[in-house]
Amino acid sequence: MSGSLVSPDARPLAERRPRGTSFPGLVGVELRRLWWRRLTKGVLLGVLAVLALASFSIYQDTAPENLAERAEQYNLMVEQMRRDQASMTPEQRAEQIASCKRDQASVAAESGDVTDFGCDQMFAIPSPSDFGLTSTSNDAIVRSIVVQGVYVFGFLAFILGASFVSAEFATGSMGTWLTFQPRRLRVASAKLCAAALGGLAVGLVAVVLGLLSAAMISTVNRPGVDLPLVQTTATGSLWQELARAVVAITLGGLGGAVIGFLLRSTAGVIGAVLGWVVVVEGLVGSTLAGGRLQPWLVRTNLDAFVNDGTFYTATTCGTGGCQTAPVALSFTHGWIYLLVVTTAGVVAALLLFRRRDVT
Repeated sequence: MSGSLVSPDARPLAERRPRGTSFPGLVGVELRRLWWRRLTKGVLLGVLAVLALASFSIYQDTAPENLAERAEQYNLMVEQMRRDQASMTPEQRAEQIASCKRDQASVAAESGDVTDFGCDQMFAIPSPSDFGLTSTSNDAIVRSIVVQGVYVFGFLAFILGASFVSAEFATGSMGTWLTFQPRRLRVASAKLCAAALGGLAVGLVAVVLGLLSAAMISTVNRPGVDLPLVQTTATGSLWQELARAVVAITLGGLGGAVIGFLLRSTAGVIGAVLGWVVVVEGLVGSTLAGGRLQPWLVRTNLDAFVNDGTFYTATTCGTGGCQTAPVALSFTHGWIYLLVVTTAGVVAALLLFRRRDVT
């Protein structure tokens, strides 16, 4: 027999050594383990619940009966405003505008911030969009369901990835797994890939079901042609927005796995993330340095990436005093920031897992 004492195997040792599972095969194993976890089914049910609630809310808002009621209220308000303005003299209008500007200057002198009270628009007629009389097109509904819900879906993917890794340390199965596959970097990389693919699956499910829901709503709710609906104009392609939303949700799954490797506890991960969102993203980002630190926060850059650019409010001071105004943040800044943060997190997770004890 080949390899026995009578007839030893003449192949070199490198060829006779078992090669083990390939990296794609290892990722496949991790994906199967991820799928059979109960939390995975819970996350999918959460995605379905969020989509159902969002779709039902939009269905009610875009119902022809509700649109007709809001249109009637809008027309009555416009008629009342025009009657009130017709009863006023030009001098009375000018006096009200001047009084508004005096109040604005008084507030600016007391607080040091220049806030626009909208005095010049006091007598402007509101647009139909202010009453929710916007287009019920399929693209607008998809954006409302998927793009605006990207943080909810991303958080679900984040919890999935964090629990997938943290549970390995909590149950001790990580050490057992390393006895079968002792290459730590391969094991960690496979788990990170599986968590990212899990986030990708969450994003794709959200997009597909969001498209189906939007198609159903736009088909059922067809308003009359006499309603004063405002056609919404979006900059950029819908498919590009959906693709960016899927990438953001995928990063949520990957980020959860990365922080799971760093903290090794699902409760610790959730606590750390909530603390970061409340303290850093909320309090520090909006109050410290007049909001000028917001370009270096995760949420602002995620908004810039998903929405192809965004605005944040910051206070800048000069010779004319301090002024609070919106500041633009570009799409390029957003994706570069996310790429750097993701790369740094993955490298830190791999290095820490390689050096620390798994028990």
